[in-house]
Amino acid sequence: MRGSIALKKILNDSTSLYFQRFFKTSPVRNITRSNPLVSKDLKKQDLQKLFDDPKYFNSINNTGLNSNTSESTGNIISTGLFKNPFLTSPKGLKEFTHYSLLNASNILQQLKNDDTFNGLANYIIRLDQLSDTLCRVIDLCEFIRSCHPEKSFVQAAQECHEHMYAFMNTLNTDIALCDRLRTVLDNKEVLKRLTDEEIKVGKLLLEDFEKSGIQMSPEIRDRFISLSQDISLAGQDFLNNTSYTEKDYIKIKCDEFDKACDYPALKYKLSKDLSGKYYKIPTYGKIPYTALLKCKDEELRKKLWVAFHSCSNKQIERLTKIIKHRIELAKLLSKSSYSEYTLEGKMAKGPKEVNNFLNALLKSILPEVTKELEPISNKKCLSEGFSLETSEQSILNNIKPWDRDYYNPIQATSEGAYQMLIMEYFTLGNIIHGLSNLFNSIYGIRFEPGKIEDGETWSKDVRKLNVISEDEGLIGVIYCDLFEREGKSESPSHYTICCSREIYSEEHDLSTIQTGVNNKTGKNFQLPIVSLVCNFQVTNAKESRRICFLQHHEIETLFHEMGHAMHSMLGRTRFQTISGTRCVSDFVEIPSILMEFFANNPKVLIDISRHYDSGESIDIEVLNKYLENTKQFKACETYSQGKMALLDQRLHAENANSLDNIDVVEIYHNLEKELSVLPDTESNWCGRFGHLYGYGALYYCYLFDRAIATKIWESLFQNDPFSRKGGNIFKEQLLKWGGSKDPWKCVADVLGEPKLQFGGPEAMEYIGNSSKL
Repeated sequence: MRGSIALKKILNDSTSLYFQRFFKTSPVRNITRSNPLVSKDLKKQDLQKLFDDPKYFNSINNTGLNSNTSESTGNIISTGLFKNPFLTSPKGLKEFTHYSLLNASNILQQLKNDDTFNGLANYIIRLDQLSDTLCRVIDLCEFIRSCHPEKSFVQAAQECHEHMYAFMNTLNTDIALCDRLRTVLDNKEVLKRLTDEEIKVGKLLLEDFEKSGIQMSPEIRDRFISLSQDISLAGQDFLNNTSYTEKDYIKIKCDEFDKACDYPALKYKLSKDLSGKYYKIPTYGKIPYTALLKCKDEELRKKLWVAFHSCSNKQIERLTKIIKHRIELAKLLSKSSYSEYTLEGKMAKGPKEVNNFLNALLKSILPEVTKELEPISNKKCLSEGFSLETSEQSILNNIKPWDRDYYNPIQATSEGAYQMLIMEYFTLGNIIHGLSNLFNSIYGIRFEPGKIEDGETWSKDVRKLNVISEDEGLIGVIYCDLFEREGKSESPSHYTICCSREIYSEEHDLSTIQTGVNNKTGKNFQLPIVSLVCNFQVTNAKESRRICFLQHHEIETLFHEMGHAMHSMLGRTRFQTISGTRCVSDFVEIPSILMEFFANNPKVLIDISRHYDSGESIDIEVLNKYLENTKQFKACETYSQGKMALLDQRLHAENANSLDNIDVVEIYHNLEKELSVLPDTESNWCGRFGHLYGYGALYYCYLFDRAIATKIWESLFQNDPFSRKGGNIFKEQLLKWGGSKDPWKCVADVLGEPKLQFGGPEAMEYIGNSSKL
């Protein structure tokens, strides 16, 4: 069956992306209960105030509707997280897991025992119901253990996740389930009863069974299950430690640092050791970055840079363990590498195609990379009294990773000055309001403030948005946990707590989900429930107001994550297995990356800009100058992403012969030497690259989908970012299908290029060579 689990996207642009066998869960997780209230009064209120005015937020959530009240006793009855009545405590989470396992066991017995014609005809629907039952727990636990502030909840989520994951992996290798699915798909009379969507789901589930090595001997199958669980546990341990450097601070002699960094504002912030002779420079936050910008001694810059990018040896051991387990798992399935195993069924087809795509991309942009680095090389040569380097290789050899920002002619001064000028026009409330207007223009969808019941969220900072379609009514809910909070991860994430699907005909207990009714069709469906998690800073504004101003890269992040959310809202298939973001991994980033183009479009930014105090729109010249500066290292950043994608491929291309002596840091350093652009041959940064676990041979997806998104933007929105015609094409030909339609066919239909519909080398070449990334 289709599965989701621990291969999630946590990019800067981030994306939250999870994959697994047996049950496919999206990069965005889901679960919940009954219809949210949509108040007519709230429709008239300013959506911007929900995020910019705490008093307004408190007023709409303290009207007696934020709690359930018993009519007989008058006592407040707390609901649970996401309105699931079980989730009022860690104990309740365990009870919900037990309750779900009982339901799953009942469905499993029906699947195995009902061999009537109707039983076969309903087999795929019941498999989807089994998947939904388990995924709503797994995805929920994925979210809680990553985002909940209470340790007891996190611990309970970890235990429940492991328990449910083990059960799911047993189903992945259940021969009886697989054999009956084959029987269904081979029975011509049964097939006549099935819809095209059911047949599509059945074939996808069968592929996943086969990919899980269903024909393995019992001993090997047990080892497969054990390895899968070990990878999940090791991966979570690895992710939990990616933000930590090897040391909290490094010590540098005061006189040495004072000579190299004549910047009093920085030194004022530094503490000294007990001897008073050494500065203790932290390895996280803004201070180390400022030190790199201001330190003129290259050896000292190098020492600082390496410390800021290194992790502990223990973290390298965690990564090595994951890679070794994946090598062994691939060997169990008779694959040459984990990369070959993972890429089966993806748009790219296999490792050779991925490597060809990445190498061609890096080669094509290398001249632009050199052009971007040449002014930095010139400045370094002039500073050190050397003759100017003019050849491509000389320029690349001259610039090290700790040089780029220091010798940047524009540096942070110009960009930073423009950033300060524009930030006050982009409050979080303005941007959410602007996103609502944008989605209303292109899709006919808007946001409305949602009232929060007592216990429905995990923090008082969470805001709730009801997603309203002009044709269908309420189609989903987004919980926005966007404000900074102590202990919260800085990595933006998008979780699908529950994805959309039609209510099953035999489904009677709807108490743990939120449901909706399609105003056009009258059909009941499970509401998609999404949580967006960021860590945006709140600052003091005029008259002691606390407002969240966003920098431009944070606006990009929010737009990106909203792209995933809209995919979940609009990809409303009959089956949860293929709903929304539950599609192949090298297709799922297209909607989110497309949203980044909107976030960089002056017309869109002007539309969402309002000065927090005066209400004026931003000056177009200032905005354009800032956007021009942000593109300064665009080719370098793309090249960097390509390097990371190639590292992901190299590590997961290792075969069983290297199992005993694999050295992940050596592989990383060799790749850096080979590519030679800002090469890092000193740190062990690969241990901090969380996507090596979250994507596992799939990190190329970001660049691949960016190439596709570029073509879509140019085709549909470049001339008019508010185009309803473009929005309808994108919605009808791509978004609404979720994973039910071949992704190459989706791309071909959106672009009006029939030659792309079957994919293959020519399609890959077309996408890669014809797009400016």
